[in-house]
Amino acid sequence: MRRRHAHVDRLQRLVVFEAAARCGSFSAAARELGMTQPAVTRHVRALERTLGVELFSRSANRARLTPTGSVLAERLGAGLDLVESGLADLDATATTFVLASHPGIAQQWLVPHIDDVHELLGELELRLWLFDRDEELRDGGFDAALRIGDGRFEGQSAHRLFGEVVVPVASQQFAEDHGLDHTSSAAEVNLAPFVHMDDGASPWMTWAEWLDSFGIVLERQPGRVMWNNYPMVLQQALAGRGVALGWRPLVDDLVAGDALVVVGPEVRSTRGYYVTWQAGEPTDAVRSLVTWLESAIP
Repeated sequence: MRRRHAHVDRLQRLVVFEAAARCGSFSAAARELGMTQPAVTRHVRALERTLGVELFSRSANRARLTPTGSVLAERLGAGLDLVESGLADLDATATTFVLASHPGIAQQWLVPHIDDVHELLGELELRLWLFDRDEELRDGGFDAALRIGDGRFEGQSAHRLFGEVVVPVASQQFAEDHGLDHTSSAAEVNLAPFVHMDDGASPWMTWAEWLDSFGIVLERQPGRVMWNNYPMVLQQALAGRGVALGWRPLVDDLVAGDALVVVGPEVRSTRGYYVTWQAGEPTDAVRSLVTWLESAIP
């Protein structure tokens, strides 16, 4: 127990004193606190006896802060401001649902369904947190996260949604210019320029891994550009600047709309897409999200 907490046996007396000091009179403090003026006086006098100091000087039915009272009031005010701020943050947290997601998952799949997510969360305010590296989630701060991996996420419970399925995709014009289509082999795809996602410590499939599935070693292309998030990779592919790896079902709508075409064989890894949350039983909101994701993802 804090020493001063034990000394001041009723913390309410500190709150009453702070209100009297801030409001400028015992009567005003009583109105603010919903108490009677005599009750405020009793609390303040009891606090003075406990601390062994005079906090107010009284004369002619008026009470003014003593120098000691002024110092205590200032410090109490600052402390109670911090308490109020903390309580406000807790209240905001209680009415907010933070959903973390890789930018690619968010842009290609989550955002088009955002109205459905709003509906299932009811009155909770939805906040999207876009992250590029799993390390960004290490300190928590989210209610649920959509991420890719092997299902082992430190401090998190996880529910698998679907496996990692990757196909090479390109714009129609690029595919025609390079003689590629859905029947093309990995060796033929390897002859075309690639659009690269930054593969430093990434949890998702890289071009090196995709080619390795067919016994082909990736040759580093001089002057290649590494893009640090998936929406940028897709933009480059849509602009006809190379072949990109496409994750299903994230690129399915683009392929169905002929914005991109599949130009080679698909590869499945042992990884998967998961929804994760703080270790333990999911909240009702997280449980609703999981149920909806399972029904909404093709």
